[in-house]
Formats: sequence, structure tokens, C-alpha cells
Amino acid sequence: MRYWLHRISHHYEVSYLLLERGILSIGWSDFSSEEFINKCFKKWDNFEKAFKEKGWLQKSIYSLWRFLSEMGKGDIVLVPGYKTFSLFEIIEDRPFSVEKLEINNLTDLDGKKIIKENNLLYREDNNRTIIDLGFFRKVNPLFTDISRNEYADRVLTSRMKIRLTNADITDLAKSIENAIEAFKSKKPINLHSLIVEETKKNVLKLINEKLNSDKFEKLIKWYFEKLGAQVEIPPKNKRDKEGDADIIATFEAIRTIIYVQAKYHVGETSEWAIEQINSYKTSKEAMDEGYAKIAWVISSGDFSEECRNKAKSANVILINGDEFANMLIDVGFSKLDDAF
Repeated sequence: MRYWLHRISHHYEVSYLLLERGILSIGWSDFSSEEFINKCFKKWDNFEKAFKEKGWLQKSIYSLWRFLSEMGKGDIVLVPGYKTFSLFEIIEDRPFSVEKLEINNLTDLDGKKIIKENNLLYREDNNRTIIDLGFFRKVNPLFTDISRNEYADRVLTSRMKIRLTNADITDLAKSIENAIEAFKSKKPINLHSLIVEETKKNVLKLINEKLNSDKFEKLIKWYFEKLGAQVEIPPKNKRDKEGDADIIATFEAIRTIIYVQAKYHVGETSEWAIEQINSYKTSKEAMDEGYAKIAWVISSGDFSEECRNKAKSANVILINGDEFANMLIDVGFSKLDDAF
């Protein structure tokens, strides 16, 4: 499989409408015939001879050669658009000419009917304007209207600026595949997201290597204080308490209290954390102080499937280590030393 860049801006008023029908196009209508394809398909000597006979031997014929003979079934074609690009898969090995082009009820962007006569396409207007599209390939759309700015990296963006009609861009396969994955997961490629992604790995690594349970609780306390909450860490040996909360964050302005269970470990947190924090929240809700009360479990690791299922039924919010690292990055690290 190869990757190709191919422009269809030539007679865009028709070429884009054909593409919507699964037909990729190129010009050279003066040579458009099945006879030409049969004689020249994958036969460079015959191809070159046909152009020499008409005195049209020029560099631009290589774009037609690539379109007719080098592109093949299963190849992926990137079609640049205005601030976007789309990806299509070629579904037939052989190209075809105007002779085999079906134009049922085709009109251009201005609503003018397109007709076919003598292996040529015309716009049905007073001048019978020729539409210089001569050769075609059948394609299936894979991904359309992908934002260049959000999903194309530097090298792919640069390559889309070349002036050639088409080019082999298989060397950019990784860039294209990265763009596809980012587009599918709706995660644009941008500097901020890349910095956050790399930074949070290091943040979580340092949390797991340099802290302990007490310091992890203090880090969570510091996080909520950065958000403007009044925060306390309740005594561990308090008698007759129901459930357990390690941190209590009160947001007076919005009359909301968040009760947090902090789990400092590598691996999965069990459903016991849900039972503890939910019991604590339930006991506090009975006091009805006019505050909304929310239960969280923050783990430096992750959560078991049983824990996640129990959290859903108990309306407990789970924050794993990866998510907590993101949250820390969002609030910034100024005065972090004050936490300890």
C-alpha cells in the first residue's frame, strides 16, 4: 500500500461533486479514451510515445502517469481542501476514461447540467464550455474534512503545499497514521496537548516514586486550596465515625463540599474505597447543612472493574493517577512546596 497526495482543484466545480460520488479525477481530456488506457496502462514507452506524437512532452505528464499507472487498488489518496484534507482508498486497480464515466443528473456548483459527448464533458450553457477532466479512479471515503491546523503535523502540512498535481507521500505514512488516530479519537495535535501528555507522565512518575500516603493527602489538600476551597484533613483516630474521608474540601461560594478518599499505591484500587467514602458522605448528608455533598476517590494508581461499577451505582467520582496528574498541570505548580 502506498500513500498519495492528489489535487482535484482543476475544474473543482465538477471534480468535487464527482468525488462525493466516489470518483477521483484528473485532467488531460484530449487523451481520454479506453484505447489510450489499454495501450498505455503501466507501459511507459507507449505512454511517452503518445505525448511525443502530439508534441506535448512536458514534466506535467508525470502526474498523469502516476494517476494512471502507479496508483493502485488499496492505496490511500490524500486530497487537500481549503484548510482541510480528506483520505480515500482506491478500490479498483485500473483507471477509466470519460467513455465509462456515469454522470447521471450531474450538475456543477452553479447548477449547470454536465453532459457527455464524443469522450468529452461539457457544461450545458451558451458556450458549451469544455470540462477538462479525462481520467478517473473509483474510491471509497475513509475520513473527510480533517482540519489541517488541528490534525496535520509540520511535515504533513508542508507537503500539502507542494504545487504538483500529485505525489507519492508514502514516506509520510507515520504522519498520516498519527493524524488518523488523532482525528478518530478527537484529540487534536497541538503544542498544548503534546506538552500536557508528556508532562503528566513525569508528574505521575514523581508522585509514585517520591511521595508517601501522608504526602499524597497533602498534595490533594494543596490542589483544592489552589482552587479556592477551605480544606481540612480529619483525624485518623476519631471514634464512632461512619466511613472514612481523608480530605474535606469546602467551596463556600457554591455551597459544595467534596469528601475525598486518597489511595496512594501502584495498581488497582478496590471497591472498599467506594464503601468507605459513600458511608461517610451519607452520614454527613443526614446533617443537612444546606450544602451539596460529593464523594471522590483519588488514586495514584487505577481502579478495578468492580470499583468502577460500584462507583457508578453509588454516584462516587473516581480520579485515577493519570487524571489527577492532568488536574495538577491545569492548576499549575506555583508554591507547590507549601503543600509539604
